[in-house]
Amino acid sequence: MNKTIRLRYLFLFLIILLFLPVFTLTAQDNPGWDNQAYLGNKVTFGQHKWKYSLELQTRLKDNFQKLDNWFIEFVSNYLVSKKFELVPDFRFTVKPDKTEYRIGMGVLYKRTTPKIQFVNQVKWQLDIDNHGKVGNAMREVIFLNYPVKEKIVTTLVAGFIYRWWSYWNGFQYIRVGPGITYRIDAKHTLNFSYFVGVENNTKTWLWAGIPMVQLVINVSKKYKYTPAYYFDF
Repeated sequence: MNKTIRLRYLFLFLIILLFLPVFTLTAQDNPGWDNQAYLGNKVTFGQHKWKYSLELQTRLKDNFQKLDNWFIEFVSNYLVSKKFELVPDFRFTVKPDKTEYRIGMGVLYKRTTPKIQFVNQVKWQLDIDNHGKVGNAMREVIFLNYPVKEKIVTTLVAGFIYRWWSYWNGFQYIRVGPGITYRIDAKHTLNFSYFVGVENNTKTWLWAGIPMVQLVINVSKKYKYTPAYYFDF
């Protein structure tokens, strides 16, 4: 298969991936379903046992018509060994009615073979907003990454977030979905994913389809160990 045909198939796949929720369920046809979107730009850099990233992401909701939030997030990964990474991070989020600060600490277990990379993310986070509310959350996410070609990697993701606050405890998000990564060149990568998820708003469960588009710019990537490939979903 030549390069032109591969790019055509990739383009067709991305169109289906990104617009699947519009062609299937819409907020007007099903009040229990919402079409959302995550749009992000990330810069990564580091060397030896450290990897850093800075991301600006915007999230839309209500059938892509309203801003849910936008955030800036800084993440540092310490590559402890071939199988483990420690991941402290900090996120500043702006929502229509408040701002939030999030401090997180995660552990990644990664298992890489010539055919696949398995990543298990366990993460605790502390959320503080400008109204004085403070809460904790724990997330568990599994990634399966399979390289199809030199420049194309496919991904399957499944995970949940459990929150405990002074006024409510419970599972807040459960999400699963496929993704594809296209390596444009040594420094530029495009991530495309589509998640199907359910959210507990403390009163009812709401379903959503979430396409995610993320441009990653790799400033440097000379690391002692192969980093885990994962993203915030």
